[in-house]
Amino acid sequence: MPKKIIANSITFQILLLIGMLTWGLSWTNGKILGSYGNVNVIITWRFFFAFIAFSPFLILSKNPFYPSKASIPFILLNSIFIISYNLFYFSGTKIGYASTGGILVTTLNPILTAILARIIFKTHIKNTDLIGLGIGLIGSCTLIKIWTINIELMLKTGNLFFVLASFSWVCVTLITAFSKGLIHFIPYTFWSFFFGFIFSLLLSINEDLFIIYSFDYIFWINFIFISVGAMAFGQGIYFKATSILGAKNASSYILIVPIAAAVFAILILDESLDIFVITGGILSFIAVFILNRF
Repeated sequence: MPKKIIANSITFQILLLIGMLTWGLSWTNGKILGSYGNVNVIITWRFFFAFIAFSPFLILSKNPFYPSKASIPFILLNSIFIISYNLFYFSGTKIGYASTGGILVTTLNPILTAILARIIFKTHIKNTDLIGLGIGLIGSCTLIKIWTINIELMLKTGNLFFVLASFSWVCVTLITAFSKGLIHFIPYTFWSFFFGFIFSLLLSINEDLFIIYSFDYIFWINFIFISVGAMAFGQGIYFKATSILGAKNASSYILIVPIAAAVFAILILDESLDIFVITGGILSFIAVFILNRF
């Protein structure tokens, strides 16, 4: 089926919507999981469950199992940046608000993607892009209350980790866009998860990896959602969207995530949104809309 038809199909749009909703829920899942212990251990098992859950798609797709030599550097880089995203994501949600992280990271992603894509691909920056970037910068600064921030406070609130998580995911988006002509998104996703598991295993080699099997059902419910739902399904469908639509257009779908993240955090964690988070979120939302529609 031609890529244009796939991108416009109702089924693809629904799957992408569900994928973004799982990402929104994952901020609440991450906040809950952070209270259970070592971040490296959780990340290691998250990659393990993700690549196991994704393996049937690789088999059923009938794509070549082994990646081409040209695609391996992109897969390895992608795995490294997904790991860094997870490290910053869990570190931020452990000490900060899930709603703030979900709004800040996912609205900052398309803005940073637009900036870096224009720098890397040397595309012309339109006046509307400059307006969008300006509004986005103001929105992001409002979200983190930059006028009251120093490095120590950025660490205490988790906002520094959220900003670093956003930059890591921008790298994932751009690397995936570069790789689309070298490998199909299904084996690309599978091998990214596999090497992510190997690399994260090395980071947690001195940890008690099997401690998670002593945790209660609350842990496992949230862990399955964040590993199989958000990672295996959500990231898989996002990689497909990136390979079809390109980095810029795919990142615009992330607009669904901050709304979902805020709603889930309020309903499940009983978090509240202050005026700065709401205002910054709205400004960032407008910025991303301008960057991707004009």
